[in-house]
Amino acid sequence: MTKEYPWMLGPFEKAAEANPCLVPNAASRFFCPIQEKEIGWEAKDVFNPAAVVKDDRVYLLYRAEDHEGKYAGTSRVGMAVSEDGLHFQTMPEPVLYPEKDEFSIYEWEGGCEDPRIVETKDGKYFLYYTSFNGKVALLSCAESTDLVHWKKHGPIFKDAMNGKYKNLWSKSGAVVCKQEGGSLLSGQTQGYLLDVLGRKRYLCCHLR
Repeated sequence: MTKEYPWMLGPFEKAAEANPCLVPNAASRFFCPIQEKEIGWEAKDVFNPAAVVKDDRVYLLYRAEDHEGKYAGTSRVGMAVSEDGLHFQTMPEPVLYPEKDEFSIYEWEGGCEDPRIVETKDGKYFLYYTSFNGKVALLSCAESTDLVHWKKHGPIFKDAMNGKYKNLWSKSGAVVCKQEGGSLLSGQTQGYLLDVLGRKRYLCCHLR
């Protein structure tokens, strides 16, 4: 058994009676604003979730894929809600997805992947997700106050160091948090501290 340390969460036991807590659902339909047609947005896969507690409920933001396109599936971020953290009710449509907007050059047609979420003291939520256009994956950010409606901010490194990283792979960003009461809030040391997984490298950075 792996040695445990005070900073670790857990130990965990798999809840056999609740697993799998989410499964693909071909009946979920969504009108894709780019393809301009209805699709089964979570028909292929559901995976790589992020969870946050709000109003005594667990909100699970997860990556879902359809069967469409040249990459055998475009990714979108769906949301499921639970009263007990075990049994989830999914929303009928994704909450974050590629649209006909300024961010489609980063998101189409691979999609919006692998959400990571953090809460701030003033009640905002920041979602760090991977934008994938089929050529390069870029760590991007979106902001919300209700977990349903998201304002996109685009790739977070596109202007860093005069654009040095704008076309380099960056994904799977994890925000370092600190526990305050029952919440895990962003640990702010000159901004949010992230560990970013690029191709064969880890980056540590401050967002100011």
